[in-house]
Amino acid sequence: MLVTMKQIQQARANLAGVTIPTPLQDSNTFSRLSGNEIYLKTENLQKTGSFKIRGAYNKIVNLSKEEQGKGVVAFSAGNHGAGTAYAAQRLGIRATVVMPENPVPSKKNAIESYGARAIEYGTTSISMYEKAYQLHQEEGLTMVHPFDDHDIIAGQGTIGLELLEELPELDAVIVPVSGGGLISGVAAALKEIKPSIKVIGVNTEGATAMYTSLQHGHPVEVDKVNTIADGLMAKKPGELTFAHTQHYVDDLVLVKEAEIANCVSLLAERAKLVVEPSGAAAMAAMINGHVHLRNKKVAVMVSGGNISFELYQSLIREYNQKNYRGSEVVQ
Repeated sequence: MLVTMKQIQQARANLAGVTIPTPLQDSNTFSRLSGNEIYLKTENLQKTGSFKIRGAYNKIVNLSKEEQGKGVVAFSAGNHGAGTAYAAQRLGIRATVVMPENPVPSKKNAIESYGARAIEYGTTSISMYEKAYQLHQEEGLTMVHPFDDHDIIAGQGTIGLELLEELPELDAVIVPVSGGGLISGVAAALKEIKPSIKVIGVNTEGATAMYTSLQHGHPVEVDKVNTIADGLMAKKPGELTFAHTQHYVDDLVLVKEAEIANCVSLLAERAKLVVEPSGAAAMAAMINGHVHLRNKKVAVMVSGGNISFELYQSLIREYNQKNYRGSEVVQ
């Protein structure tokens, strides 16, 4: 069953005073580079630094008092964990987040700063899910899934409402894809209001779970995930998110790892935005010719800004070495 507009509207009511309607920022640079009129949906400026708080809070606030009282558990590379921890803290609920081994330190610090317990386990979304499910069974914690849940999808769908309210003439939206919660909610909201709008998803070449699943016609687990974009590391999309993507999404394209890395620095230089690799994937696909649109009004999701300082410095240093000699721009 697909998420309904009523559920998305209720999610918006639930999120009032919790999340912010993030700015839709136009960009001459990215418009020129892509041949379109580009608008950046800056969810990197959202509470907790990504869109994930929308779905996480909507899920937890909809739990029964009994479920809330037991506490919640999530599995996440960082952003969903932070969203869950922040939501739980606001609602006075204890939270546990299963993270990968050797997580991004800033993401773990954020989760713990919101009062949650962080547990490092495994290296993939599958192994983290198994640990979270074990805690659900042993401790009675309520699972807050990062994507395959109606309340999560509805919460992410509130972004679609904001996009069309601010720019009703929008022609297309480009969305990074991991497990598929973000694109499922955004696409459902947009297509139900304006069916003509194009919704295009982006997988990185190092993490192709949704792309591969669409080719097979059903959710499949990919053999390997190896990407700079730690927020796009799902090995398998959910049943719900796959159904939404199949029903609503017009296309899904792949972007190269090097293109994402370069775009992180370009967003800093030209848009003055701190963006993590996951949040740069959609723009990287747009400016490198993977999305075949011209002369359209296009919103590009900048989904998060939680990047380690070490990685950020490294990417900017590499970008500068490739593109500048002293003060001379390399053409």
